[in-house]
Amino acid sequence: MLHRFREKRGRTVDGSMVDAVVASVGAAVGAYGTAVLTRGEDAAADATVRLGQRLLARLRRDPESEGQIVEAVEDVAAHPGDDDYLGLLRAKIVRVVEGDGALAGELAALLAAAGRPVVTVSGDRTVAVRENTGIVSLGDHASNTVGDR
Repeated sequence: MLHRFREKRGRTVDGSMVDAVVASVGAAVGAYGTAVLTRGEDAAADATVRLGQRLLARLRRDPESEGQIVEAVEDVAAHPGDDDYLGLLRAKIVRVVEGDGALAGELAALLAAAGRPVVTVSGDRTVAVRENTGIVSLGDHASNTVGDR
């Protein structure tokens, strides 16, 4: 999902950072369901699930936002694989980040420490590619061919 920076309530939210948080939290919820809200970090879990647990713990630290996050996690757990509920989780995370000036930096630091740095691009026809095995073409009237010659 491509999301640019979003300006709201005087704060700028990096959509790519939020997408990375949602992916990790979603993996943790997928692995543990609502138990992810009460269990400690699991050494047996894979790296993505452990990261999701850490991100979720940080998102829940503020009592004012904890209820929003818990409700969204419960909905995702009750509707596995439903992108609409993941979208609601994403919206709740954006709302929480907008309300806490330091939170975005803390979440980005957790992602970077886990080897998932947030990559942000801006401007017309920009693209960020972590891994690619095909063509990335952004030009007007471009013609691209892949084949053996």
